[in-house]
Amino acid sequence: MPHHSSVLPDTKGNLDRIARLEAQINRLKRADEIKVTLLEISNAVTTTLHLDDLYASIHHSLNRLIYTPNFYISIYNREEQLLHFPYYKDEIDDENYDAIVLFEEKSLTGEVILNKKPLFLDKSLLELRYQEKRVQGSLPLIWIGVPLIVRDIVIGAIAVQSYTDPHAFNQKDLDILVLVSNQIAMAIERKQFQEALKESEQRYRTLAEQSHDIIMRFDMEGRHLYVNPAVEAFGVTPEEIMGKTHTELNLPKPFVEKLKTAIAQVFKTEQVKRTEVKLPNGTWIDWILCPEFNSDREVISVITFARDITERKQIELQTACFDKINKIIINANDIRQMLNEILDTLIDVIDCDRAWILFPCNPEEQFYNLPFMRTKPEWFLAPHYRVEITPEAQILMTEILASEDPVVYDPATKRHIRTYIRETYHVNSQMGMAVFPKLGDAWEVGLHQCSHDRIWSLDAQILFKGICQRICDGLSSMLLYQKLEQAKHYIDNVLDSMPSILMGVDPEGRVTHWNKQALTITNVSANEAIGRYFYEIFPELAFLTRNIKTAVTDLKVVEKTKVRHEIANQVRYRNIIIYPLTGGESQGAVIRMDDVTEQMRLDAMMVQSEKMLSIGGMAAGMAHEINNPLAGMMQNAQVIQNRLTKKMPANIAAAQKSGVCLDNLGEYLEARGINKQFAHIHEAGHHAAKIVSNMLSFARKGEGKKSYENLVRLMEKTISLAKNEYNLKKKFDAKQMDIKMETADGFPFVFCEASKIQQVFFNIIKNGTEAMVSAKDSHAPKSAFFIQFFVENKMAVIEISDNGPGMEEQVQEKIFDPFFTTKSPGQGTGLGLFVSYFIIEEDHHGKLKAASSRVSGTTFTIKLPIHG
Repeated sequence: MPHHSSVLPDTKGNLDRIARLEAQINRLKRADEIKVTLLEISNAVTTTLHLDDLYASIHHSLNRLIYTPNFYISIYNREEQLLHFPYYKDEIDDENYDAIVLFEEKSLTGEVILNKKPLFLDKSLLELRYQEKRVQGSLPLIWIGVPLIVRDIVIGAIAVQSYTDPHAFNQKDLDILVLVSNQIAMAIERKQFQEALKESEQRYRTLAEQSHDIIMRFDMEGRHLYVNPAVEAFGVTPEEIMGKTHTELNLPKPFVEKLKTAIAQVFKTEQVKRTEVKLPNGTWIDWILCPEFNSDREVISVITFARDITERKQIELQTACFDKINKIIINANDIRQMLNEILDTLIDVIDCDRAWILFPCNPEEQFYNLPFMRTKPEWFLAPHYRVEITPEAQILMTEILASEDPVVYDPATKRHIRTYIRETYHVNSQMGMAVFPKLGDAWEVGLHQCSHDRIWSLDAQILFKGICQRICDGLSSMLLYQKLEQAKHYIDNVLDSMPSILMGVDPEGRVTHWNKQALTITNVSANEAIGRYFYEIFPELAFLTRNIKTAVTDLKVVEKTKVRHEIANQVRYRNIIIYPLTGGESQGAVIRMDDVTEQMRLDAMMVQSEKMLSIGGMAAGMAHEINNPLAGMMQNAQVIQNRLTKKMPANIAAAQKSGVCLDNLGEYLEARGINKQFAHIHEAGHHAAKIVSNMLSFARKGEGKKSYENLVRLMEKTISLAKNEYNLKKKFDAKQMDIKMETADGFPFVFCEASKIQQVFFNIIKNGTEAMVSAKDSHAPKSAFFIQFFVENKMAVIEISDNGPGMEEQVQEKIFDPFFTTKSPGQGTGLGLFVSYFIIEEDHHGKLKAASSRVSGTTFTIKLPIHG
């Protein structure tokens, strides 16, 4: 007997395991069938030609999972309150249904659509609805309807029914229909969009063929996918352009680059761009570039509309050019700035390769100089070169000096450029004109065209002459002003241009010189500073008095680095160098001060980044070493609890054999709180597992799925979770917490991993809450968070501020270090902000910073790329 009793349980256990294995195999087969069906439905969007074909394909795919001799698809038109049945297969009513009917709220399909929920009706429920006249057509014995939902909007419904078998469907069939309904809805919507797009393209093509504007369509490489007949006005046919890029059409490189850049920007920004382009023949085109999207809201091409605006552009160009040059002359500080800016303007408005000014323009000289020259990058020449004036050059220079108009060298005038100039400086066409300021010798302004043999149009010559006249006026004014400024000391210009604070002092420390940066920093003018002791203005630097005397006496440079001081309650750092004055009878020193606060912060950030990277390997190793014994501990604790508390056959047999009553044992375990101790063991084990998981998430790059998320809604969920945790632990009444959120208009969805970003939010909110609660006293203001969402420099910014006690500077520098915590032992692991830093900086390529003070509390700033 004992032998048989021990065999039977084992046999029964084997049978149970076989049954469970068979069930598992069936579930896996079913899951594979569902996956294949979903894939077929998705692929049918591209493999079918029309919507009717798609509906039939969907029905065919569903038959793989459910026998559906009676099946229909309905599409809901919300605006017109119509219900369209584009696909209807029925054993009884197939030929008698209406393809389009008024939407009836009380119908079975209407009920599914309005409630946005599946509906499963057996024979009894169907008979009740039939009596209420809610069943249209023949009465089935069983009916299932499921809504088709896209982006939380019901677009229609699908339904299956049986007239012969009241048990044809069950709950599993309903679950399958619900599971595939989303894929069906998306497939239908995409196919609808494709057909609408096809119809729209046909209408667009008809309009484009008749338009007087030039309409083109480009792919990402700038290849012409479509060109309308209007392009023939420029002497080419659409057939000559189709399929080619602007580069393949041998157009000038600058023109090609400008168009390529504009097309690339539209693909990148997905926004309409408008630009004005000048064609090689001088024609100006107003060019509108529009993105063309596919059903997935991806830019697939760029459609452009072009219109000739040459005449208007010439007038605008001349007016704007003269206005700009007048402003340059008025605002210029010296001749060099004025002439270089004017030459830059010349290159832009006349679109030449090189613009220069020759001085002095005198045929009697042996050489001439080109002190001012601006070029396009590919035609750069070293400035300030001098060229010998040959007899041929004398003749040309004399001709220019004698002319009141520009002198042109191009194929139209048949004036030839000197062979030396053509070969040395790659000049194909040239235009020059002499200007005669009221003071000094004549100057010559010239333009070079190097890329091709340009014929200078009359408009270009008139514009060039007007610019030269303004250059003459500017030179006259500037030369006269320069004479008045010659007395100004050169060193003042040098010192005032320095970004450092520079002050001269005598051996006693009295100020002898005060530069512009010193005025900017202290708001003390030179007149107020000179003659005073330097430490009256900079009291924090009084200790330098002895160093100044040492520098002056020993003629030795004294340097102090990273000198700490406070300005408006902010800690700043300076590097200070004391240079002794050498030579001459005057003794003293020059003190140079540079603010290096930002540099120190950047250095600290570099150190922090290196620290984060180096700790990764250690975290992974520790996590794996901890995981194995931790899993064993938790599993053994669970086994002990099961063997003490659960009435399993093995437990009952062992208890009877040893004379123990399991019920009495259960009462004893409950009375002694042993079950609670088991719960504490499980809780501690899960807490340790969470720490290990955090360590592993740091050690390896995240592989979670990212999507565009509403960060404001994510923050609201996080706050709710944080409040619940505190209420449950009875540490703090969440109602006492004042949380205000402010969201900038148009704050976008952000491409991120929602669970990880929510973890960052939770860690920051939790830390702030704990800090405020621990510092709370009866006289402190109400604990509060202020959370802002806005966009800055194409980054989504989330600022989380609290009115807590803040952090000391030493603490603030370490808050992102692993295992650093200010909490009592057992209250924190020091991994929350460490993991948060890793999630933002490494997983999402963003920025996480903290700013804190004992006065204003703490602010965490999170910056995330909007598009990942």
